[in-house]
Amino acid sequence: MAAGIDERREAQARAYDRSQALLFLVRFALLFALAAGFWVSGLSRALAAGLRGWFPHPFAWPLVCAGVAALATFGYEVVLFPLSVLADFTVERACGRTRAEFGAWLRGYVATLLLETGLMAAAFTGLYVLMRLYPVWGWLAATGAYALVVPGLGEWGPSWLLPRVRPPVPANDAELERELRRVGQAAGLEIAGAAWWDFEHQDELDDVRLTGWGRRRRAVFSAAAWRGLGRREQVFLAARHAAWHRRGAALGLLALQVALAGGTFFGAARFVDAAARARGLPGATAPEALPFWILALFGLAALAGVVAHAVARRGELRADRFALRHAGGREALEACLRRRFEREPFAWDAPFWQVALLSKTPTPAQRLAQARALERAAPES
Repeated sequence: MAAGIDERREAQARAYDRSQALLFLVRFALLFALAAGFWVSGLSRALAAGLRGWFPHPFAWPLVCAGVAALATFGYEVVLFPLSVLADFTVERACGRTRAEFGAWLRGYVATLLLETGLMAAAFTGLYVLMRLYPVWGWLAATGAYALVVPGLGEWGPSWLLPRVRPPVPANDAELERELRRVGQAAGLEIAGAAWWDFEHQDELDDVRLTGWGRRRRAVFSAAAWRGLGRREQVFLAARHAAWHRRGAALGLLALQVALAGGTFFGAARFVDAAARARGLPGATAPEALPFWILALFGLAALAGVVAHAVARRGELRADRFALRHAGGREALEACLRRRFEREPFAWDAPFWQVALLSKTPTPAQRLAQARALERAAPES
């Protein structure tokens, strides 16, 4: 553990992470159990039949699909409400992560529930429509939609759109820009200038992002990183981000995520169609087949997530190695970790199962162990 880390707060953060990980896995397991019960009990058939009675017009089929998905999502959340209270309110309050009263939390929960119900209804209805219009290639169309919404908007929004909607403030720091140009050249990029975001609610932003496309980029820091980090730490974080664009590593990870999504949609479509026909349904587009979609989609997505997370963790360690060589060494890494811990305490290490199943990033202990290993190996090379 790096010097300056409060062991008591770290232990609390470790206990918090372990509790939330276990609760997440319990809720995930209950998703499959409830989906199976939804089918075995005959409720999915009865629900679809009832909605067909409400919407007898043949072109109302998408409304039946949306209704089944919405009511199933709502029912799932209602059954799991006690666990939601435990995970999202009780544990958060006990660990000091929120100060909200139960009434305020409940209002937020209801708003989130309604939004989630609408999104799930829209997503499953869209998938049903694609599979009905294109029985053979519907999975490919769903993969294209995923690529557009998740990796596409996820990368395009912060890199291209956000700087135009919220122009960042120029840094006007010649020494910082000189250092950024140096690490950019080592990564095969041209980092032309630095800036920082000056607006509220930046919790979801990276500490630094290289905006733009191609080789020419600009380093834009969050307000917290700009005001709270020293120049050495700022350059270290920018170097890590530059390493992700070295030799197309970031694009490679995005391509892997899209390929895994394609495999998930393809496998789920085949499984659902076979399971539905075996049980007397006309195929994967029958609204009653929703339990099979839940089992197949979420099960395969979980396996794909384990693979994607493993590749992402390797990429993060590779980015660390680049930054350690070109931007400050182990001291810079430790300083960044200390500043991050001061803003929000985190667990220094985690059990293997927790990292392998749920984490996109290596633990700070793994990162520092790699830094020390590189430091020991340096005199020998």
